[in-house]
Formats: sequence, C-alpha cells, structure tokens
Amino acid sequence: MLVRRRVGHDLPGSVRALREVHEADGYPARWPADPAAWLTPSGTVDCWVAEVTGVVVGHACLVGGVVDGVVSRLTGAPADGLGAVSRLYVAPQGRGRGLGAGLLGAVTTGATERGLQVVLDVVEGSGAVRLYERLGWRLVDRRSADWTTPSGARPSIRVYLPPPPG
Repeated sequence: MLVRRRVGHDLPGSVRALREVHEADGYPARWPADPAAWLTPSGTVDCWVAEVTGVVVGHACLVGGVVDGVVSRLTGAPADGLGAVSRLYVAPQGRGRGLGAGLLGAVTTGATERGLQVVLDVVEGSGAVRLYERLGWRLVDRRSADWTTPSGARPSIRVYLPPPPG
C-alpha cells in the first residue's frame, strides 16, 4: 500500500477506480464527460494516488483559490489562503486499509506546506463522514450544495476543518 503524488500515467488507473466508486457509491453524482480532466479541477495545486500492489485504487487533490466566507471567518484565513480537499475517493477493493486517511493526510500536509488552510465538504449521509469524524475533522457548517444531482436536487453538504495541530 502506498500513497504518492499522482503522475501522468496514473490517470487511466484513477479513472478506472473512479468508475468503480461511481458504480458502488454514486460518486460523483454525475459521471463526467471527460473523467480524466475531471480529476484535475480548476485551481488544482497537487494530486495524490493510493495504490495496492501497483494498482491505483484511490485519488485526492488539493485545490487552491477556494472562496468560503464562513471558513475564512472561523479560521482567520485570508480569502486567498484556503485550499480544499477534492476528488477524494478509494475504490471498494482498496477500502479498510487506511488509504482514505493516507490520502487525506497527504492533502492536509500539502496544504500546510503551501500555507493554505484546508477545508473539505461532503454530501450529508455519505459514508466518508465516518472517516472524517474518526480522524478528528470538525464539522463547522451545513449548507446546500452549489451543484445539482441528475434529478436537479441540491444536496445538503457538511463542511469540515481538520483537527487542531498536535
């Protein structure tokens, strides 16, 4: 098991793992027209993959340039000082091995190294909520998503900050 920075040749495996997650969990809510491009959202600072025996089974990105007035007020981070966990997933065959925690740790470390306050959001009721809370992430807000599901609904999301240092 390994968590490392993503390189170009990781994209096909990352897309395959994303397809497995989409089929198992409905994430992302809409299958992207170009899944490889979707894995590098606008503002991406860095990305990581998780692999088991050389097979990519997980993925996460750090996105900079995030604007969130609530989080800025809570943390004192300037408007340009926020970074978000994005495109975080672990395929079913990689779960239960600590890879989600490893990916989350890589993104958090990457944000800290760049002087960014990291934040994440997750759909209410997602299985990932248990991981974040088990790792000590703090729920700081609930709101409607700024995107819609295929049915046109705006799901409720939970916004988390990492545990305090130490």
